[in-house]
Amino acid sequence: MLTISDIGELKKFLSVKKKESRHISLVPTMGNLHDGHLKLVEEASQISDFVCVSVFVNPLQFGPEEDFSSYPRTLDKDIQKLENTECALLFVPEPNDLLLDIKKHTADPFLSSILCGKTRKNHFDGVVTIVNKLFELFDPDTTFFGEKDYQQLMIIKEFVSRQNLNVLVKGIPTEREDSGLAKSSRNKYLKDDEKDKATLIYKTLCQVKESITDSASLDKAINEGIEVLEENSFKVDYLEARSKENLKASNDLEANILLCAATINKVRLIDNLEF
Repeated sequence: MLTISDIGELKKFLSVKKKESRHISLVPTMGNLHDGHLKLVEEASQISDFVCVSVFVNPLQFGPEEDFSSYPRTLDKDIQKLENTECALLFVPEPNDLLLDIKKHTADPFLSSILCGKTRKNHFDGVVTIVNKLFELFDPDTTFFGEKDYQQLMIIKEFVSRQNLNVLVKGIPTEREDSGLAKSSRNKYLKDDEKDKATLIYKTLCQVKESITDSASLDKAINEGIEVLEENSFKVDYLEARSKENLKASNDLEANILLCAATINKVRLIDNLEF
């Protein structure tokens, strides 16, 4: 695996790979890699003969009161994990280099204003700005994102379509602990007892799903789910049912996804479940 930090070196190297007609896949990450990220790399290797991973903690997607400075940075461990995968190239840019003269982009106004967007203003603008920059540098054929961040996935798909970018965006199902807890870089913030309690998010989503028998029962099941989480010391940002296709509010039980964001002891966790 080759590791590159310099943008000029990256462009020169990738131009050679493009001339070789290699199928380039890109897995953008913020590092602190876990099995969910490694699953993305594995899926990329199934369709691509040149898999690239980027590690960049994006300051543009963090709010002033969020955890940018404390976000886990574990590059040495990340490299060790990637060396056991089919990753051929790791890109670790210097922040000042990647952000220099960067063109700011905006996420879809509707998609970025609901769910996480209600409390994380400009978050998704920061996401699409950096993702677009990475697309410019790599010109990938395919890019991979986890479905745990379902709203982000939908926003990136919409952005690619709106900008008419020639890249296929693939979402990969959420990797989970045996307990059902969605694997996340922020799980490392949790103490053992908090990690045990955090499994209640997925369990609640499953219970809500089981309780929904028709559209009339939807609101009742969701409200009961919120009550369960709040009774167990979670601050619930949202627990909502949305359309899988466009994230609009929907009572179509055949095309819905439950999405939840909840905080336990200042650690904000997200998850979702189709039904």
